[in-house]
Amino acid sequence: MERGQSFGGSWTEEKRSLLTKYLKAYITIFTSNPRARTFYTIYVDAFAGAGYIQQRQKAANQAELFEDLAAGDAQGFVKGSALRALDLTPGFKEYLFIEKDPDRSTELKSLSKQYRGKSISVKNVEANEYLRNWCAATDWKTTRALIFLDLMGCR
Repeated sequence: MERGQSFGGSWTEEKRSLLTKYLKAYITIFTSNPRARTFYTIYVDAFAGAGYIQQRQKAANQAELFEDLAAGDAQGFVKGSALRALDLTPGFKEYLFIEKDPDRSTELKSLSKQYRGKSISVKNVEANEYLRNWCAATDWKTTRALIFLDLMGCR
């Protein structure tokens, strides 16, 4: 079974860090503001991958090597956008992960065991068409969604 995806550099960690900060701010608004608290919140990751990213094997220089080592865990994997969203407390009321690759979708489905109590849906479909239909079917009077689109690694 495939575990994670392999790509990235120092810019990837910066992107993940910025995403985490944005997610925290978004959740803060929807949990602390009395009017915003009434909305049903959904995190949508349209090209979710497997949940983990494998750090690049060879750094271009020593500085990048140290950055990679500091950002990764012992196996060279770091949390991708899906796991960063799931780790938030409090979090979203629902998580929707869309991933066309069947192996990566299987990895995402296994997250339900790690994150018991969180409403997680994984769709093994083409994201563009699914999102159009999902957006049309969603009641935006009562729902708010943060939709993350990161096409890195898409085929």
